[in-house]
This record gives sequence, C-alpha cells and structure tokens, in this order.
Amino acid sequence: MAKSYVQLKDSEVEVLKKNGCRAEDWKKISAAAGFNPELVGGTYMTGEVKFGALSGKVKGADGVERPCGVFRTNLNNVTMGDNCCVMNVQGWISNVDIEDGVIIENVGKIICTGETSFGNGHEIAPFNEGGGREIKMTNETSSQIAYLTAVYRDRKEFISAMNKIADGYTNAFKRSRGFVGKEAQIMNADEIVNVYIAEYAQINGAKSLVNGTVNSCKESISFIGNGVVAEDFILQDGASVKDGAMIFTSLVGQGTKIGKQFSAENSVFFANCEGFHGEACSLFAGPYTVSHHRSTLLIAGIFSFFNAGSGTNQSNHMYKLGPIHQGTLERGSKTGSFSYLLWPSRVGAFTAVIGKHYANFDTVDLPFSYITEDAGTSIITPGMNYFTVGTMRDADKWPNRDRRKSPRKLDLLIFDVLSPFTMQKVVKAIDICGKLFEGAAKDERFVKYNGIMTNRLGLKASKRYYQLVLDKYMGDTIIKRFKKLNPSNIADILKAGTGSTVDAEWVDLSGLICSKDRSEKLIADVAAGKIADMKALHAALGTIFAGYEEDEWNFFLRTFKKINGTDITPAAVTKIMDAWKEASTKLVDMVLVDGSKEFEEKTRTGFGLDGNKDADFEAVRGTFETNKFIKKLQASKNDITADFDKIKAVTK
Repeated sequence: MAKSYVQLKDSEVEVLKKNGCRAEDWKKISAAAGFNPELVGGTYMTGEVKFGALSGKVKGADGVERPCGVFRTNLNNVTMGDNCCVMNVQGWISNVDIEDGVIIENVGKIICTGETSFGNGHEIAPFNEGGGREIKMTNETSSQIAYLTAVYRDRKEFISAMNKIADGYTNAFKRSRGFVGKEAQIMNADEIVNVYIAEYAQINGAKSLVNGTVNSCKESISFIGNGVVAEDFILQDGASVKDGAMIFTSLVGQGTKIGKQFSAENSVFFANCEGFHGEACSLFAGPYTVSHHRSTLLIAGIFSFFNAGSGTNQSNHMYKLGPIHQGTLERGSKTGSFSYLLWPSRVGAFTAVIGKHYANFDTVDLPFSYITEDAGTSIITPGMNYFTVGTMRDADKWPNRDRRKSPRKLDLLIFDVLSPFTMQKVVKAIDICGKLFEGAAKDERFVKYNGIMTNRLGLKASKRYYQLVLDKYMGDTIIKRFKKLNPSNIADILKAGTGSTVDAEWVDLSGLICSKDRSEKLIADVAAGKIADMKALHAALGTIFAGYEEDEWNFFLRTFKKINGTDITPAAVTKIMDAWKEASTKLVDMVLVDGSKEFEEKTRTGFGLDGNKDADFEAVRGTFETNKFIKKLQASKNDITADFDKIKAVTK
C-alpha cells in the first residue's frame, strides 16, 4: 500500500493496553495518520501489524452501519488501510494486506501460508474425464482461450506456448501475502486460506475457501454465500456462488450463477452460465450453459447456449482403459427431461434432444433438428427446430440476459443464430438430405446417417426447411449490409468487404464465431511466439471479434458464388429478396402456429380448479393476442415489408 506508517507512540500503546490489546513486540506495531487507538480493543498482535486511519462508519451489504475499528481479533503480519471494520475473528488474520473500507466480521480465519498464485496456474481437466485436455486457469482465461487450449491438443507447439502464456501471467500474480481489496466485505465465514479477494467482493457465510481468487469490481461485484466450499478455484467478476455449492478445481466466469447445492469438479463455466441443484464433472460450459434441476449430470462434454432439462445425463460406459470418451452439443442445443446421451456423440447446433440414446452418432452437419427415441432407436428429424417459438425466443433473450457489468468483457460473443457457422452446415444439410433420399430404396422407411436413423420421406420436407433457412439468411445478410452502408444503389454494396477473403470453414470458439483462417493464423502466431503474453492474446482475439461483420459479408459473397456459379449482381439481389420475404413471412407464420399451441384447450388442463377454466387461464397466462412475444412476432411482419421495400427501391 502506498501509505506511510510510523511506530506507535507510547501514549497510543497505553490506550491499546487499556482496551485489552496485547502485542508480541510493540515496536513492530505501527499506524498511519488518523489512527485512533480508542477504536481498537481486545486484539492480540504478532509480527508486523500496520493500522490505517480509523474514524466514522462503514455500511455493510445488509444496510447496517458499523463503527470503524478493530475489535476481538488476532492479527499476525497484517497491513490495514483506512477506515476498516474488523471484529470477532476467532482464529487469525495472518499475512494479509487489507485495503480501505473493508469489513471483516465473525470470521474463523483469513490466512496466507506462503507464496501462492491463488488458484492461477492450477490445471483443470474439462471435456474429458481421462485428462489430456488440461487448461491452466487464470483470472484472464476467457471461453476462447480455454476452448483453444482444450480442443487443439494436436498442435503441440501451440499448446506449449499457451501454457507459457498462462505461466507468465501466473508468475506475475504470485504473492506471499493474502489480499483483501477496497470495500470488500467478509462476514460469517469459517476459513479462508490463500485466497485473493478483489475490491468490492462480498463473502457471507462461506464454509471453506482454499487457494483461489475472487475477482470483482465496483460495476460487477462477485458474491460467495452460505455454506460454500471452494478449493482451487477462480471467480471472475460478477460471479455468484452460494447456497451450499461445492466448487473444486473449477473456474466460474463473468456473470455466472452457481447455487442450490450444485457441485462442480474440473469444470469451467463461462459468461452467464447457471448451475443449480445438479452436478458437473469435467464440464466445459461455454457461455449461457444452464442447468437448473436435481438429478442432472453434465459430464465430459462441451456445451454453449445450452439448456439442460431435468434429469439430463450423459455417461461413458464404453471405456476399458479409462473414461476417455467425450461429447459435444453445439451451440443452442437443448435436452428434454431425463434425456440421456452415451458418449462419444456429437450433436449439431440448435438441436433438441429428447429421450434416451444409446447409439453413438454425429449430427453436426444437420443443425436445427429434433433427436428423439422410439423403442430404443435414435431418430433425427432434420431442420425442424428452427421454426419453433423456443428457438426464436432464445435468439431474442440471450443478448438481453447478459449480466456482465464489468467495463471489460472477457468472453467475446456472437449471438447470431443464423451465421456463417450454421449456414455452412445448412448448405451441407441440403445436400445430405437430397442424397440420403435419392440413395434410399423406396420401400425403406428409415435411412441411417452417421449412427442415427431418419425418416426417408421426411427428408424431402427437411430439405425444403433448410432451403427456407438459407433463403432467410441470405436476405438478412443483404439487409444488414444495406443498413450499415446505406447506399443509394445496391451495386455499391456488392463488393468484397475489408475482412478475410479466404474460402475457409467457420468455427465456433465457444461463443466467438470466426473464419478458420483467422483462428489458424492466431494459433500459428502463438506457436511462433509472435503472441507471447495474455494482453497480446486478448488483443488478437479482439481483432477477430471486430472483423466478424466484414468476414461474414465475404462469406456471403463466396457462398452465393458456390451455389450459383457466378458473382452476385443487382438482378440476383432481387431474386434473393423475393425468396427472403417469402421465407421470413413463412417463418413468422410457422412460429406463430407453434406459439398458439401454448394456448390450446389441452394446455388449459389444471386451470379453473373450481370452475371458470378459460377465465382462470387467461388471468394467469394471458391470451395469444396479448402475449408480448407473439405481438412482437406479428409486428415483425411490418418490418419484413419495410426492409423488403427499402432494398427494392435501390435495385430498380
């Protein structure tokens, strides 16, 4: 601390003694200007103890104002800032620096046992129970950094360089003293050992916190609550862990909530995740992974923008040499109640999984699907899930539910449902559905694809649905470009953007959608030492994030040319927009029909227990016509017409 401390005056020592204080060596006790010995009582001191100024009161999160001072406490080698309130420490505060305005109350012990990195650099083994995908967690670990480290294990030079970057950050963060930041509050906690507690953090009722960091800031306060046990952990700012949760060897990201007896081991949770009641083991929970129910186990898998139904479970019953299998549910997927997946399997983006599945399948090139089970057989219905009210609501809610308030957001998130990542798969899916249908015998009811069955006759409808999705995306992309550039003539926007022009596959780096040539360049630069520290790594990822719109436009141009064999022209834009208007209108109509099912007669069962079923239902659930989301959907038809007319006006 940049503060001047001087040895106590004899008169100050006498006041402290009179107040029941004792010191192993009074010569090692010092204080800053403004220190009032009358506000220290019942305190035993060993080693070097430094007091800041003491006056006035500090207000706790509970609204109670406490007098600044140190009462009924044991201090060993402690440096304290101004106007703190420290009282009722049954054990010791030892080897700790405490900044201004801190409250410490009713605590067992807060100690630092020697040089430590407070959880930084500790290895987590997510995604695979058997190991081999370890991440060295740090305060700066984003979902992208974790994904690249866990997934690209075959790039040995890259992984070695990523570990060096993590080690460099960890070594710079090491301290031999604990830390409690400005205006942090620690109350009713049993033991805190080797924990770095950042400014404004709040800890109330924690059982045991060992070897970790609680990042926090004024705009985004982190909280640890009653009964929490955490060991080898990092909380990023705005995180909340409470209600008896148990966290071992895990990272909890910005805006993430863990509680209600949830347990996690060797897991990472990134932006805006929620884990309640259930269990996570070797889980890579990308942004917006949500599990709210008991008997839900998420294990050895990668998820993002994911919602787990009650009793969701995955397992690995195939191993003989250890639990080496793993699974993937790409972004936007959901599981129904008591769904089960046997790893290894891969599920495509925005897919709903219902039932129990004992087959090992790969559906990543069939996004927006339903996977169901019939008499033990896994069945996929491709393309249908895009036209549901659930998927539409998800697209709307995720950006609005971003709880991150920090000035700096670590995870870089592209929320688009229709993006180059999903559209490259839609283009493949159109071809897959066509070939599967054409290649099957007419008397076949089901066709097998990558370990899963699909209805042969349904493939024709699936192909049409995928074409509608592609038509909508193509028009959406033109409209987005038009609104950005506002040209007087449509030809002015039909040029390559300033971003990547490489015809490459697109990947989803746990929330950051990007062209693979971008990610490959980053990997090469890290491996070559051109990106050698955490700051440069975040900057490089930020450049990829900033280039998304331009890269997407170039993807659109290349995709059009692949499909049509020629560059796009103003005449082609007219055809695209005609198809877009039809697809967009049909989408809204299909979603409205799907939403109307929520108001059908059968959904009213259970209402009107003593009569007036319809009136009771409408009082509780409202009507189809007054539902906010439905009204927004209906209004979107006007937006479709308006956008269509604007494009038409500049293509004449």
